[in-house]
Amino acid sequence: MLDVKMGCGMCENEHVHVAACGMCCSVCGLFIKGVCLPCGSGLSKDKDTVEKKMAEQTKNLGRVCSKLQCVVEKRIGYCMKDCSEFPCKLYKEKMFPFSEGFLGMYEKKKMRIF
Repeated sequence: MLDVKMGCGMCENEHVHVAACGMCCSVCGLFIKGVCLPCGSGLSKDKDTVEKKMAEQTKNLGRVCSKLQCVVEKRIGYCMKDCSEFPCKLYKEKMFPFSEGFLGMYEKKKMRIF
């Protein structure tokens, strides 16, 4: 989980939790209300957070998020930032958390860089 201090409207002492997929847990109503845990990243510093999240997902959903599982297995932090395969089949098959339009735009812009 990316852990930075916010200076854009949130309390400046509040840490921002960013999931491996890029979703910002800190602005999610479920997280704010204490219904959901932050997801974390595939980085070793987030090991405890990820273990708790995976246990929560298994208990409540019967499975673990495929994107979170993937970054953990690859030992990378974040899909968009750290994986050269993004957007991969995990995003294209499930279309969560990003739309087909967003993924298409991302791929076009990515092709200009590489």
